Amino acid sequence: MRHLTSLIVLAVAIAVSSAAVAGGDDRSAFRFKTFASGAQEVQPPGGVLTDTSATLRLAFAEDLSSVRFNLRVFDGEAITQAHLHCARAGVNGPIVAFLFNVAPVGGPGGIDVDGLLARGRLTNDDIEPVDFAADPVCGVSINNIASLFAAVLDGIIYLNVHAEANPAGEVRGQVFALSAFDEDRDDFDD
Repeated sequence: MRHLTSLIVLAVAIAVSSAAVAGGDDRSAFRFKTFASGAQEVQPPGGVLTDTSATLRLAFAEDLSSVRFNLRVFDGEAITQAHLHCARAGVNGPIVAFLFNVAPVGGPGGIDVDGLLARGRLTNDDIEPVDFAADPVCGVSINNIASLFAAVLDGIIYLNVHAEANPAGEVRGQVFALSAFDEDRDDFDD
């Protein structure tokens, strides 16, 4: 009887946990973040000496049809573009999606920013297709939001914010899972 009671309690716990996830009470598995700094840039060796920093939050739709993003840049001067790229830390990789584009990389025409730079929603149409055969640095094909999600889970997606002073990248940061205990989980606007 004790074994049966333990099994019933376990089954109820699993059902409640599954219902909470399905009901949207815990979507941390679909939320990611990064903190970007000049020190994480690959070029020049040793990183970029800058006061600029950035944070990026990603929230994937549960059906993997879209991803919301919120990009904040602090002490940014003449920022020209921001992208998601595909490569491991310490390696430059191809662009996967544009998050911000006000001027050609290297300018002129960049903007100064200290706070929200861009927010929005990416869909499959916003993905710049990446094929392993064409660029082995990424190591996977990325052609839709679902494959972007898989690449984020694998740790091979990073944010790169470009500026006139550093066209190859002012700040960079790998994207990681958002902690369920993070206080800023709801900083997205539709």
